[in-house]
Amino acid sequence: MSDLYGVFFEKVLYPSWESGLRRRPTLSYLDRLKRSEWCSIDELKAIQGAELRGLVDHAYRHSPYYRRAFEERGLLPSDIRTIDDLGKLPLLTRKQASDSFQDRLSVAEPLPRIRKMTSGTTGHPLAFAYDVGSEYWRQATKLRGYGWAGYRPGDRSLHFWGSIAAVHGSPLKKKVKVAADRLMRREHFIDCSDHSKEALSNVVRHLRTFRPKVIVCYAQAGAALARHIVETQSRDWESVTVISGAERLFPGDRDAMREAFGTRIFETYGSREVMLIAAECEAHQGLHVSMENLAVEIIVREGDAVRPARAGELGEVVVTDLHNYGAPFIRYVNGDLAVAAPAQRCACGRELGRIQQIEGRQTDTLHDGQGRPVGGMFFIVVFSVLADKVRGFQVVQHKDRSIDLNLVPGALFDDAVLSRVKQSCEKAIPGIDVRLHVVPDIPVGPGGKSRVVVVEN
Repeated sequence: MSDLYGVFFEKVLYPSWESGLRRRPTLSYLDRLKRSEWCSIDELKAIQGAELRGLVDHAYRHSPYYRRAFEERGLLPSDIRTIDDLGKLPLLTRKQASDSFQDRLSVAEPLPRIRKMTSGTTGHPLAFAYDVGSEYWRQATKLRGYGWAGYRPGDRSLHFWGSIAAVHGSPLKKKVKVAADRLMRREHFIDCSDHSKEALSNVVRHLRTFRPKVIVCYAQAGAALARHIVETQSRDWESVTVISGAERLFPGDRDAMREAFGTRIFETYGSREVMLIAAECEAHQGLHVSMENLAVEIIVREGDAVRPARAGELGEVVVTDLHNYGAPFIRYVNGDLAVAAPAQRCACGRELGRIQQIEGRQTDTLHDGQGRPVGGMFFIVVFSVLADKVRGFQVVQHKDRSIDLNLVPGALFDDAVLSRVKQSCEKAIPGIDVRLHVVPDIPVGPGGKSRVVVVEN
């Protein structure tokens, strides 16, 4: 049956409000993005280069921090013409981004009129800002990325998301405005910070009542909900599209979601600092980078040198926001690790660059008794084959290198699971005291995100 309201909202209400009454360029930017996503890679790089030249020229003239960065290296804006020239500029670490916040702010229009903070899942929240023009690009980029999953403005959508408390603590006028906006858009929000059986059963009741076309969720929250649905045999719907974000979507999580919701599972990757960085298309061959809005590098450090990661190689994610003139982020090392994808056309036909997969945060690296690094991915592999026995887990390595491993038992959990996990840990992380704990749930961090691997500094 045709969704008449959804069509009316997308074609009439939303354009009348966004483009007409509010005179925002969001939808015109979206039209541009829908055209440019089919451009050749050379055309896309030309678009990036043009946007980059405008950004560095503004940053040089109006951001004290970047003016000094250029002068210290004997550079002028004319020296940065293409994305390949970004390597001439310094990396901006998270600490440097925090320390230089005031100094990076633009002193001329467009000014940084929107100020926010990250959720602080690393333990260190980061203040950042951007101008209003950048916000329009962010919204258009999100609409395109979600559109690859089939989502359209006005679709009935359930958002199993974090940071709901921020709205609850707002003034009444803002609460009413947000509630009215969500009602018109048919967006139903549920706080994802509680993964208890009671809370998940409540989400299932909302699913049955609201009957969303799309679920937008934190990856780990969506996985917990999916496993609950499978274990309790709660599914009474045909298929629901799932768009996951905010956290890594692991293979076992995707399998659980498919069983609970159907085959249309899409991973997105973004951050509060720049919003949508990359998203899966219908071909599911990695995540397409939002090239027209961001320049994304995956780098590998070799001593004091830095080079681009090769296809299939793990590296650090470095982001340049091409439209944030208010408080520029140029070569921002956001703390995430990702695997570079081959530089070739996706099966969908788009030549937008791709990230093969997101691995997690740079801090998610454990160490064995000899101080040798052990990737947190080891535990993902172990528990992917125990998905019917363990609903969730969290690894915490303390400063003395001992490890507490918390397990949330599944329907088929038994003592043999503990023995198997213990043996695997002894082989992969020798010389480390690993303590296993069976717990009812894994607490989430700030903003509702789950950290499956925590390494204390």
